[in-house]
Amino acid sequence: MDSLTSWFSSFGGGTGGPPQVGAALAAMLAAFLFSQVLAWCYERTYRGVSYSVGFNHTLILGSVSASLLVISMQRSLIAGIGLLAAVSIIRFRSTLKSPRDLVFMMGALTFGIASGIGATAEAAVGCLLFCLIAFYLNASPFGSHARFDGVLRFRTPVATQVEGRVEPILDRCCRRHLLLSVAEVAQGSFVEHAYQIKFRSMGDREALITSLREELDVRDVRMLMQDAALEV
Repeated sequence: MDSLTSWFSSFGGGTGGPPQVGAALAAMLAAFLFSQVLAWCYERTYRGVSYSVGFNHTLILGSVSASLLVISMQRSLIAGIGLLAAVSIIRFRSTLKSPRDLVFMMGALTFGIASGIGATAEAAVGCLLFCLIAFYLNASPFGSHARFDGVLRFRTPVATQVEGRVEPILDRCCRRHLLLSVAEVAQGSFVEHAYQIKFRSMGDREALITSLREELDVRDVRMLMQDAALEV
């Protein structure tokens, strides 16, 4: 970690004396690097319905701005407080969609502040650990009580024999499945099946639809997926 700190510090000198442009540049570059990793982690672990590229950019810009704020306070406490007061009077109209977004924003600002005071080694360790925990929470079922990913509906012609043929297909692509209903539709011409399903992986969605169409000649396949970020 000492080598990482030395590498960032090699861009500029110490404190005091004339403004250290190199040191300020090194700190903001470090903040940019750590926030870039954080933004990439946010994008890869996002589970919501509507993804915002602007929020990802805000993570990076906010981290760099926080780094500059701390550098300003190191040069002059009064100037730094004045800058902080100027920022505080800005009325932000945008609201964060979830507490998770707030935590990522706080993380970006924290890494920017750490870079601004020259704690690049600590910021690097914190950024790495933060991202590893985020990936772990995204990949694991920790905190989730949802047993199924969504509902699968499809229709088969009445003449098509599907008894005993649907379950093997579902077993290949799903960890678990539960039959909800079977009903005749379209004046008895088709039979509609509804299942709750839990995929082995998200890549099995297309494989399941393809298998149903090729092996059972199903019609009107519909898949209603639950929002992974909101469980009801």
